[in-house]
Amino acid sequence: MQPLIVDDVDHCVQAIIERVGKCLLVGTPLGIGKPNHLLNALYRRVAADPSLHLTLMTALSLQRPSGKNQLEQRFLGPFAERVFGDYPQLDYMQALHKGTLPANVVISEFYFKSGALLGNAHAQQHYTSSNYTHVVRDMMAAGVNVILQMVARREQHGQVSYSLSGNPDLTLDMHAPLREAQKRGRKIAIVGLVNNQLPFMYGDAEVAPEFFDLVVDNPVYAHQLFG
Repeated sequence: MQPLIVDDVDHCVQAIIERVGKCLLVGTPLGIGKPNHLLNALYRRVAADPSLHLTLMTALSLQRPSGKNQLEQRFLGPFAERVFGDYPQLDYMQALHKGTLPANVVISEFYFKSGALLGNAHAQQHYTSSNYTHVVRDMMAAGVNVILQMVARREQHGQVSYSLSGNPDLTLDMHAPLREAQKRGRKIAIVGLVNNQLPFMYGDAEVAPEFFDLVVDNPVYAHQLFG
């Protein structure tokens, strides 16, 4: 079955909620595989609606440096603009660092950037101690029902295909168990957000459109990759 193609992240979030319900257990890849614009739209929606609940399971949420004081900001500002460009910050990470996550949002990471979240009670208490070889097992046991992935798109001879690019492992490994769980009644959504600044990688990273349930395809969501 072909995926639903939408051009707006908020419409995509609504479609996800209609598909899986109000309890969203979301898995997303580490590093540059994260669809930041879509994650931000999902976080904003849940933060504004107490009837929803979001648990996000992930690793290595990359944030552009900003500096802790005026001197650091003056030094880092031009550097960050040159190196990171329009890379969008992750709203949930900013709230996590400030201690302002709403009660209906849980961030459960299984890998931290060294020293980045020392003393952060939410991060430490919801940390998932999982070896990378056990991530799929642990996500399935937790009840993950949504996967969000940034992808590249190409069209050749009228045929569209997508690439999971440099972070294919989580989504590829989760795909079959989630489809099996779907047959047993779990409501799921596997979602891609197109960003053609990602390199289009081949082999197992290249997937057909029917791999996804939903795809957001709008060049307004393309952005520079993390430096």
